[in-house]
Amino acid sequence: MAHDNKTPDLARAERILGSTDFFKPVRTRRRFMSAMVTGGATLAAVASGLGRVSGAFAALNSNPVLDFGMAAVGAERIGITFYSNALGIVSPFGVSGDVAKGTLLNSAHRVYFQAAMNQETDHLTTLLNLGLGFPFSTFAFPAGTFGSAPAMLALGEQLEVIFIGAYLGAVLAGATAGGSLGITVAELAAQICGVESSHRVLIRDIAGANPPNDRFYEGTQPSATSATPGDTGQRSTVYASGDAAVSDLLALGITPS
Repeated sequence: MAHDNKTPDLARAERILGSTDFFKPVRTRRRFMSAMVTGGATLAAVASGLGRVSGAFAALNSNPVLDFGMAAVGAERIGITFYSNALGIVSPFGVSGDVAKGTLLNSAHRVYFQAAMNQETDHLTTLLNLGLGFPFSTFAFPAGTFGSAPAMLALGEQLEVIFIGAYLGAVLAGATAGGSLGITVAELAAQICGVESSHRVLIRDIAGANPPNDRFYEGTQPSATSATPGDTGQRSTVYASGDAAVSDLLALGITPS
């Protein structure tokens, strides 16, 4: 994908992605856009989808622990929808037009994705049982996301990167707040974060990344990476609020309703 002599659509997409923490590195956002376009999405469609995210949410909750908890409900619904769409299954939180029309995964990888969908579903149930909610329940993905395996896997990795950072932020918020709610959310977030980390590595493995497990640490403490195998990957932003994590999810072009 050439990036010299930028078109207006390319410049717009880069500008929107660059406003979010995860996509500030030029290489990260250009790799993402390349995968989306390779999968069949036009730059105009990518830019249009991204342009809808601005101002979609005010603060979910003034309590930082509840803010993260509510964001987690939204994240898990998005995760369920992603894995369902990739498997060709209509999700209760998705739109029928997003479902993969062809087979994007071999039989072994379909088992991975089925397991991930089941895990996200159980996470959501546990969060809802705590009385947490989220203002939207339907999520549309950018055009072309499920048109090819490379596009689907590229977006899936970015989802999991954000999920990890959101749950790490929830651990910190819950531990800082303390009390029954804070401790419950911190413990649950830590356990879910471990599962999301495995999802990210599995997606990278399916995509042929070498190595797929490219992090010594999931978050930004300690911050420095190196050229050592296993320590080359960009780490997840540890979000300061659930709202910030949701904003980065929407910056991927996901449209809630």
